[in-house]
Amino acid sequence: MQLHLPDEQQLLSQTFADLFSAESSPERIRAAEPMGFDAGLWKTLLETGALGMRVPESLGGGGASIFDAVLICEQAGRHLASAPVAECIAVSGLLARLGGEEAGRSLAAILDGSQVIVLAPRVDAGSDPQLVPGGAAADAVVALQGDEVWLVEGSAQEAPANLGAAPLGVWSLQGEAAPGSPRVLAKGERARQAFLAALEEWKLLTASAVNGMARRAIEIAAAYSTERIQWDRPIGAFQAIAHPLADSVTAVDGGRLLIWDTAAAIAQGAPRGSVQIPMCWAWAAESASSAVARALHTHGGYGVSLEYDIQLYHRRAKAWALVCGDPRDQLLVVATRLWDDAAPLPCPDEPGEVPIDFGLGERAEVFRMEVRRFLEENLSEELRARARYDWEGHDPEFHRTLAAAGLAFPSWPEEYGGLGRDPYDATAMGEEFHRAGWSTHATGTTRVIGESLLRFGSEEFKRDVIPRICSGEVVLSMGYSEPSSGSDVAAAQTRAVRDGDEWVINGQKMFTSGANLAQYVFLLTRTDPEARKHRGLTMFLVPLDAPGVEIQPIHTLSDERTNATYYTDVRVPDSARVGEVNGGWEVLAYALEIEHGGGAGGFSIEHGQLVENAVTWARGARRNGGVAIDDPRVRERLAQAATRARVAHLLNMRSLFTTSEGEPERGEGPMTKLFTSEAFLEDSTDLLDLAAPDSLLKSTEGPHPRGASLIEFSYRLSTATTVYAGTSEIMRSIIAQLTLGMPRSRS
Repeated sequence: MQLHLPDEQQLLSQTFADLFSAESSPERIRAAEPMGFDAGLWKTLLETGALGMRVPESLGGGGASIFDAVLICEQAGRHLASAPVAECIAVSGLLARLGGEEAGRSLAAILDGSQVIVLAPRVDAGSDPQLVPGGAAADAVVALQGDEVWLVEGSAQEAPANLGAAPLGVWSLQGEAAPGSPRVLAKGERARQAFLAALEEWKLLTASAVNGMARRAIEIAAAYSTERIQWDRPIGAFQAIAHPLADSVTAVDGGRLLIWDTAAAIAQGAPRGSVQIPMCWAWAAESASSAVARALHTHGGYGVSLEYDIQLYHRRAKAWALVCGDPRDQLLVVATRLWDDAAPLPCPDEPGEVPIDFGLGERAEVFRMEVRRFLEENLSEELRARARYDWEGHDPEFHRTLAAAGLAFPSWPEEYGGLGRDPYDATAMGEEFHRAGWSTHATGTTRVIGESLLRFGSEEFKRDVIPRICSGEVVLSMGYSEPSSGSDVAAAQTRAVRDGDEWVINGQKMFTSGANLAQYVFLLTRTDPEARKHRGLTMFLVPLDAPGVEIQPIHTLSDERTNATYYTDVRVPDSARVGEVNGGWEVLAYALEIEHGGGAGGFSIEHGQLVENAVTWARGARRNGGVAIDDPRVRERLAQAATRARVAHLLNMRSLFTTSEGEPERGEGPMTKLFTSEAFLEDSTDLLDLAAPDSLLKSTEGPHPRGASLIEFSYRLSTATTVYAGTSEIMRSIIAQLTLGMPRSRS
């Protein structure tokens, strides 16, 4: 996995950030309105070679990758470039691929600056007039009619005023209203496919520009929220301001990852590149629309003032995303490419090296197959019949079998019974467990706590407990939440009082999942009630069979058992302390970072399985006189869910990468937790509605529901995922603070 921009791409991105900052200032943007074309900016872009960057060097271009073009268009969007950048990059690459004298002449005109040429987005439009992006500034338009690629020179019949003050032009490309007779640049199926691929490239580049615009609007709003004082506090300290921006920056960052992954897939020749291009457009349009609205709202009444720059972003993000029509139509394209046999997959042809890779790596994939074989050989039918998506699926004997094979905690050092595997290998293993339907609750929870013990535990305790964990003899549960504190775990009131070489613990914990099956609980206690909330905490590893421990079951709507645990004069030695006295917050923060970094991955896997089962239902169910999968409303909603599931997966991969690389937390973990759980809830709710009344019925197939039954189960399960490991509200506060630099919005 590699998600860092290499030095070359970092330099490229920064160079164009600086260029657009200087050449597309707010003053220049306003001066270019209402037409939305800045001739000076265009001249500068020509001089840099940006407009011909996708043309091979042998033809006078830059020979750059589509990923490089994505980065430049992102900066064009961030700075509201008054120029058809994406349109010209795509059309110049098309002309180079078409070849021939006529196409070569037009390509030369673009590269020497004598003509502005753009694409007509509507295919086979005939004589119907169409609104062409960049058409108001264009000297010629390239269009597709049948299997012929045309060039029509002249000027737009009209350059209408529009929402984004963009250079939109009305062109009729044939008939009496056409400015000139079309010249055929190329014809035949190869020419048609080349044009369609160029159109897909334009969509991807435009999605990157819209996404970049949305990200910059959020940053502007976050900065404003730290400066604007209301009721004696920066307005960014209020959750009503911070939380919507946190939602938006998470969605927009997910969109950027989707665009990057799509560019990488194109370069690798992977079919998902074609599937994901319309995903990118639809997602960028939706997330940007919400982001700029929230950014403007953050400014209050000033946001609607023409003097404030945020209104420029508000207008243009919406307008740029609509030049291809209703963005939700792209979801129908996603559905066609995902679920229709032999559907065409137009895509830019770009084999070659890729600087970004979301894969787990060859080593992890080899390990994946080893784990798959192990599960096939050791998960008996009896065990599979008992499998559950909760702690109750834990089987002590099978857990010991896993441990003996080194598969309980493969990323732990070999000296402690692990395999010394990296987190990517461990992730591949976890995915296989989900694929097999086997619970990872016990191993996952124990791993998080165990890694905290390895870092903070006393040597005496590590020598005693860690070998037993690694042998599979011991599993661990978490004791954080309390009846009066919930996600505000630092408000814990369970007391630990020192008595010589021992500590005496009294209190209560809620939602101590697995306490009825585990041997120890990782317990957060208050050891200094006079200290500030986060300063008086200490962590202990407490035996659950110690005198004074009581466990009572709590059953949930998702068929899970959790527990309330009570501690009455429970005595533990000082060696059971994990970390420094009153240093428990550091220990807990470390454990939570591990949990947020990888623990949410299961939600994205469950999300993907939900979509797969909903598609299975749609293929077999009938709606409106036909098969449900053929109904456009069904297809659109399934495609929306598939898009969200993909974004969730990519956010999880980014969090895994940053954690594995030891990078400081900048909100990637909380973003993953927030998005994966909320998107899972949103889609399970929508798909429950979509498949009704079939989806009301619970499974009669035991612990492995399928089809509509899985939708029903996912609806119940997803509600709890927004609470696990900290509620969504807590995650939003962390994201606003760490990612956007906003004031602390919680006590």
